[in-house]
Amino acid sequence: MMKREELKELTDERTGPCVSIYMPTEKGSIETRQNPVRYKKLLREAGRKLAAAGLKTAEADALLAPALPLLGDGLFWQYQRGGLAVFLSKKVKRAYTLPLKFSEMAAVGDRFCVKQLLPLFAEDGRFFVLTLSQRAAQLYQCSRYSVAEADLQHVPRGIAELLELNRGEKQLQFHAQTEGHAGGNGRAGMFHGHAEDTDEDKDNVLVYFHSVNKAVNAVLNSHGGPLVLAGVDYLTRIYEKANTYPRLCAGRIAGNPSDLKPEELKDRAWALVQPGFEEGARAAVRQYEQLQGTPRASNHLKSILEAANNGRVAALFVSAKEQRWGFYDEESGVLDVHQKAQPCDLELLDMCATRTLDHGGKVYSLEPDRMPGLAPAAAIFRY
Repeated sequence: MMKREELKELTDERTGPCVSIYMPTEKGSIETRQNPVRYKKLLREAGRKLAAAGLKTAEADALLAPALPLLGDGLFWQYQRGGLAVFLSKKVKRAYTLPLKFSEMAAVGDRFCVKQLLPLFAEDGRFFVLTLSQRAAQLYQCSRYSVAEADLQHVPRGIAELLELNRGEKQLQFHAQTEGHAGGNGRAGMFHGHAEDTDEDKDNVLVYFHSVNKAVNAVLNSHGGPLVLAGVDYLTRIYEKANTYPRLCAGRIAGNPSDLKPEELKDRAWALVQPGFEEGARAAVRQYEQLQGTPRASNHLKSILEAANNGRVAALFVSAKEQRWGFYDEESGVLDVHQKAQPCDLELLDMCATRTLDHGGKVYSLEPDRMPGLAPAAAIFRY
């Protein structure tokens, strides 16, 4: 999981040169072997760009060195799914495996390129699925096209462990049949001598779900995004009583989540959250169209950059597939756009988006044919 605070740390990093590497990672016997090969090529490309930016070979090698151990880590590549993002500077040395299909990139500049991360934080970006059973709870971070398991730290592994941790409480006789996680096999453990909806059972499930809810909020409060519950009706109804997360989706994925693979959970959840995402984006586009031609809206890159730096952008639309490279001086307002990326250029759409997020604005990452204003960026201003 990448937190918004970590994104801000990347966007605030100015001790260049900053290396940004993105690559999609494929799963499968042949594809898994190709992943480190492609990664090595991107590292070499980054090295060439560092040299073009004036770094000596020894300096470039030292900057890239923290990324090299991944090349020989077979276990790391075996369990990749989605995309890999690596960020390197004198201060920052980070790698993220995220549920996004990145376009390959090895960029060097005064700042990191973070635009490909924006679907994680954009208003129409990501959502979450929480699978529920008496034996385990799992949280999945999803985008439209990918899914990855998130870490619910310090959550007891089911009611049996919860009771073990609270020996002072009345012990239930728990028959621990194995229940697999999403995509696995098995069946739920049952309590001996009680119907599944007895008050005693419900009280213990509710206590367990309170601990799950606390862990879920610790992960999601910094991220936002709708949360979809997956589980039998008996359990999802109890979880609703424990839930304090404000964006709990009204729809549910019914049935035993163990019968579904993570990709199937993601697809079913997307069907539930898609209408809300699309309506939010459509409403924002309608507002832009109403304000177009007034001082409250613009699709001119320089105007958007100035407003984003001043905290005036309420909503920003950026093309998910386009890039604009160049230089922008925040103090003087001088903008120089280049047809091709030059050493130490900034990705200007990237800058618009990150500055908007910094000041609490909404960002919509749209396909080019959905962009308002026939430009790679458009914005609604607060004033």
